[in-house]
Amino acid sequence: MPSAPVGALPPFGSDVPRTATPAAVTPAAGPPAAGPPPAGVGSTAGPVAPLPPGVVGSGVGASAGAASEGIRSSLPDPLLASASQLVYQLLHDSRMYPYMDWCVGIFRTSSGIETLIVNSEGAGYIPAGVFVPRSARMVFADGGLSPQFRARWFSWANPAETMLAYAQLAAEHREDIELWALAVSTDDGGSSMPARAMIEHYEDCSRSLSPLSDVVPTSQLDDTHAHRLETLDRALYSRLTGFGDGPLPDRSEAWRTTISAAQKALARAGSIPDFAVAPAIREVLDLLSHGLPVPARRWQELEAAHIGALMSGAGLRPGRLGSDSGTTAHVLAHHDLARLIELLLLWRLDSTAYPEIAYLASQIQLSPWMAGVGS
Repeated sequence: MPSAPVGALPPFGSDVPRTATPAAVTPAAGPPAAGPPPAGVGSTAGPVAPLPPGVVGSGVGASAGAASEGIRSSLPDPLLASASQLVYQLLHDSRMYPYMDWCVGIFRTSSGIETLIVNSEGAGYIPAGVFVPRSARMVFADGGLSPQFRARWFSWANPAETMLAYAQLAAEHREDIELWALAVSTDDGGSSMPARAMIEHYEDCSRSLSPLSDVVPTSQLDDTHAHRLETLDRALYSRLTGFGDGPLPDRSEAWRTTISAAQKALARAGSIPDFAVAPAIREVLDLLSHGLPVPARRWQELEAAHIGALMSGAGLRPGRLGSDSGTTAHVLAHHDLARLIELLLLWRLDSTAYPEIAYLASQIQLSPWMAGVGS
């Protein structure tokens, strides 16, 4: 357990030089790279803790009837087929985290095909145990995105609209890029409707229409799939897993990262007059800070607070009303607290999950409070 509380410190791994996200995916240092895999390759990943009965599949804010439409363009296209296959795989891999829709866009460029992924949770938050193909990129991992874009599309309910906005932005800077095909899941607000007048190849994908049954293995972390931290910072992921340059991580570094993220998330939430923070968050943080054991009841209360933050954030997502123009401080606060609680729950484990801690801390550090949304 951590020994004593410390003050605010730089983000986890700030000693590692960063490089801008490249236009095309390159393999991480360490595990060998392979060619683009079929999107639906199954494997066995570590189990993700299930949510309580009655929460899974609750479909917070889902559009009535959208989940069973199965709308798609009439023209068959192999790139659309691969986009839909990847959406169904992501739905399958994240089925224990039902509060998001996924969108996959296939772009044609002068140098080849590029696959982009975005979802409706935060800045493309990837749940634990979900590993995206190395042949794809996450939209919000683009280092060239402005704070205004990140705030405008943060936790947007329909990720197809986020993908279209990104495609428009990309076209303004490159003449050789075209969004060719788009597939989006439809269980929590997603719809291809905005894309139908703009592109020829689109499909709505519902969990109920998925070709993958529950017994199909989920994608695993391997040569063809990337860890969620790797999608943001390959150098940091390599160091934390012992493949890159720099010092190996230790519990002291991980705890400093946790404290820094906690201070930022709690300060932001505290700046909203009518926002309530679950007491279990501060109670567990205080016990860990003083090196004291956390009673089982406190961990259970923290898990309950996690579900509450997830549901509240999903229910408040912008984009469900035509008047929405971007995210709000309440959405950002629920997002940050959900990431913080997930981070604190990692300290219940016998071993320190360095890449997971770094990823969750980075999600809090990168949320777009600076773009006129909060402070």
